[in-house]
Order: sequence, then structure tokens, then C-alpha cells
Amino acid sequence: MSDRPEENKEEKEPYTPASPVKRIMAWVGIVYMVGFVLLNLYPFFNGGTYLTGIAPLFACPGIAGLLVIALYTLRKPDETYSKKASMVVLALVCAVGLGVSLVLGVPPLLEGLGG
Repeated sequence: MSDRPEENKEEKEPYTPASPVKRIMAWVGIVYMVGFVLLNLYPFFNGGTYLTGIAPLFACPGIAGLLVIALYTLRKPDETYSKKASMVVLALVCAVGLGVSLVLGVPPLLEGLGG
């Protein structure tokens, strides 16, 4: 008898990395978590006052993630023309939404930070 435990004879599935869309969504989640942590730490270092009016900025990571997913899907050569057309429309809507969110959210952020 050997001192080693018996090895499992079953073959394991090979490692398959996450798809690019899942990675994009994970990075969007990371950006949201960093934003929430910074937003919750802000009052501790600035006399207990909160940042107000910056809600449009919290739409930006999600919109940017959708934009990147649309552009990624648009570049895939095996997609149908109708799906590519819908991704172009989605990318344009996301670009406009991102611009509007930044225009509405950056001035209150700068005012709250004292800039």
C-alpha cells in the first residue's frame, strides 16, 4: 500500500476562460464597486457632507459597458447584417447617453469637490 491517496481517474474538463462579454460586465461591476466605496468614504474626509447631483455619473459605467459590448459584437465577422445594424444603433444611443450623463454629472461633481 502506498501512502498517497488514490487519484481520481475521471478526466476533468479543460479550462475555458470567460467570454469577452462576461469580462466586460465584470469590469463594469468593478468600476461600480470602486465608485460606491469612494462615494461612501467621501463624507469621512470632508466634514460629513455628501456629494449631491452626481447620479448621472453612475449611469456612465453601465452605458460604457453596453457601448463596448455593442462594438465588440459589431466587429465579429460571423454576425448577421440585421444584428450588426442593431449594434450600430445601440452604439450610437450609448454614445449619446454617455455624453448626456457626463454633461449632467461632471459639473455637480466639480462643484462638490470644490473645483
